[in-house]
Amino acid sequence: MNPRWRMGAYDWVDIISTCEFSGKVWAVFMKRSATVLIIAGVLFLIFAFTVPPYVTGQARTIPKDLDLTLVSESPQGFVRTEHIVTAPTEKVDEIATHVDQTVTDVQGKTVAEISDDVVLIGHSRYPVIKPTATISGSPADSSNVVREGLHYFFPANTLRNSYPYYDIVLGEDSPVDYVSREGNTYTFYQHLRYVPLDDSHTYSVERTLKVDRFSGIIVAKDEAMTFHGPDGDDTVEFTYTADTLKLLQDHAHDIDQRLSWAKGFDFFSKFLGLSLLAIGVFLTGIFKRGQLMSTVNKLRS
Repeated sequence: MNPRWRMGAYDWVDIISTCEFSGKVWAVFMKRSATVLIIAGVLFLIFAFTVPPYVTGQARTIPKDLDLTLVSESPQGFVRTEHIVTAPTEKVDEIATHVDQTVTDVQGKTVAEISDDVVLIGHSRYPVIKPTATISGSPADSSNVVREGLHYFFPANTLRNSYPYYDIVLGEDSPVDYVSREGNTYTFYQHLRYVPLDDSHTYSVERTLKVDRFSGIIVAKDEAMTFHGPDGDDTVEFTYTADTLKLLQDHAHDIDQRLSWAKGFDFFSKFLGLSLLAIGVFLTGIFKRGQLMSTVNKLRS
């Protein structure tokens, strides 16, 4: 026999001892690896159930520091400017909303000034059911009243149905109806005819609103308001300018992106967390023959 292949009893003992030692090292390594994977999986799941929902909730809530200026133009030469600002209140989900609206004529002379204050529920965009709404400069002037209906924003995840819409001229809300969809933009339509304002004047309005379905931002608005009186009718139409359309579309896109990222992080972190957790549990050897029943019996005892 070749001397290189001649091994004594002590040689075999050394080999067996080495194999046993390697096996123990491998077992320790697998156990530690399983622990690390299980901990990582749990951390990813904790992340999935906390961070993405928080980001989603924040994106769907009206910002507490919003500052938007919306400009509408009229074929009759009028320009309407709406300055919308928000601020926090003592309640976490209640947002104080203040809007100054100014209308100028073709010479740039101010013909109307309306100031509107209302506290909105951050996630639903509806007014709170409290006497907090005040409006001045409108035929519907009022102070510290309970207001119903949407106006400046629609709810995030807008649905294809009718919503109560508040008219600042009438001081009341009426349904605005879903009529069509183009991509992720929903179109709503409202037409009110000859609603009494006082003893001698009535009011008609036809409005079309385009709403980004995910963010609830009104990205386009066309309104034709007619005041009927003894001396005839006065009609004024307003449509957002190109700059305002872009501003609102960018604002809606930013919210949509945050919602999309949160959804992606939610799926990825849950998938990765569950995968790491499953691999870690498998590496513990709990699924080996007899090991699972042994563990179950120990838990029962």
